[in-house]
Amino acid sequence: MNKTKLSTVLNRILFGLILFLLGFIILYPKFPLFNIKGTFVAVRVEDFLIAATIVIWMVYQYIKKDFTFFTKGTIGKALLLFFLTGIFSLFSAYFLTFTSTTNLAILHFLRRVELIALLPICATIVTTKKRLSTVLLVLVFTLLAVNIYALGQQYFDWPVISTTNSEFSKGLILRLTPGARVNSTFAGHYDLAVFLAVALVFLSALLFAVRNSLKFVLLGLSALTLFVLTLTAARISFAAAFLGLIFSLIFARRKKYLILLALLLGISLVYPSQLRDRFISTITINILNMGNRYEGRNNNQRLENKLNIPTLAYRMASRSADVSTFATPSGALPTDIAPGEPTNVTELGVYRSFQIRLNTEWPMALRAFYKNPFFGTGYASLGLATDNDFLRSLGETGILGTAAFFLLLLAIWKEIFKGLGQHNKFIRYFSAGTLSAIIVFLANGLFIDVFEASKVASLFWMILGINLAVLRNE
Repeated sequence: MNKTKLSTVLNRILFGLILFLLGFIILYPKFPLFNIKGTFVAVRVEDFLIAATIVIWMVYQYIKKDFTFFTKGTIGKALLLFFLTGIFSLFSAYFLTFTSTTNLAILHFLRRVELIALLPICATIVTTKKRLSTVLLVLVFTLLAVNIYALGQQYFDWPVISTTNSEFSKGLILRLTPGARVNSTFAGHYDLAVFLAVALVFLSALLFAVRNSLKFVLLGLSALTLFVLTLTAARISFAAAFLGLIFSLIFARRKKYLILLALLLGISLVYPSQLRDRFISTITINILNMGNRYEGRNNNQRLENKLNIPTLAYRMASRSADVSTFATPSGALPTDIAPGEPTNVTELGVYRSFQIRLNTEWPMALRAFYKNPFFGTGYASLGLATDNDFLRSLGETGILGTAAFFLLLLAIWKEIFKGLGQHNKFIRYFSAGTLSAIIVFLANGLFIDVFEASKVASLFWMILGINLAVLRNE
């Protein structure tokens, strides 16, 4: 087989892999393939599939002798710079600050390389209108499947796979308890909410690019997606979704629909739901410091709390697993409650969600940044979560690593922003959806490590690559 035929075969294989990954990564639950010592984050099937795709793509690029993505465009150069600063951060953490375990740091770095490498792959493979249409069709059916499975968890007791703690991450088959939030095929409700928020802004933009017969289909899917988003009760993703919808309408030059959007937002917040209750609790508990507080069962418990001695759980309530604390039945006193915390289950969750960020995770990231402002203390040095992607980046990779990351996003933004001026209506609206999706991710990044969440992060980089491919092959 000559090089031309081999190149054609590899191109078709790569496109098939892209389609498969778009569905598989989102729909296949996070079952661990094998565990890594020192962390409960496991290697999964998708990691090998993505790695195989990267290897095949590198062979394809070598056969074609086409390296223009990295040599001519600013995006490719910014991507290489980001990887280079990551390597420097690894060396700095190991040889200078001694703040990161070598194997975990390398694995965290390789996970980022693995996810972002999907961008140039999609940018060089999805090169025709027919391929783009196929990609969108796969994404639509994937979104529909995610929504249906979420409803099955909520109303029909369908299984749940979660990685919210070390026990669940072993691949346990769980069930939602009363008051627990759906996560569909994702590992947690936050990841699902980010995915749904991104889907909403894309659907809103593409509504103006399709025929009337398809508009009703997309409207119905949008309504279903918004409903499932409320079931996740994820406040930041809900707010990010509507922020993204505002920009989507502005980028699409459909500002007259902003009034309708404001009405939809009002209805969503007034409708009785856990999402509404959590928004209210955010104001009353975290801002106004209101609500009934637990005073402690005795003086010893109050003293232990002042001395920062953890209290033991004395009531467990869950059908999910023997050690689960997914939820406490409504009206019951929350498990492991400490003096000074709200007694209401919803209010307690909102209170702890903010306090752990404010008092533990964010200060830890800032201390790491102060220790080495240029390269941080290395990947994996802050644990599994910081719940602020930008502070995490500063803490792990310092100013240089964070600047390289934002330089990459800026280069991508500038390229895709040009698509808003295209004469082709579909390219214009697709670009509007992509730019709005970037805003959704950045907004979520203020409270979630969204760029490290493999399911949604892989989709994010693939969509950016697909949009770049569309613009380059108009």
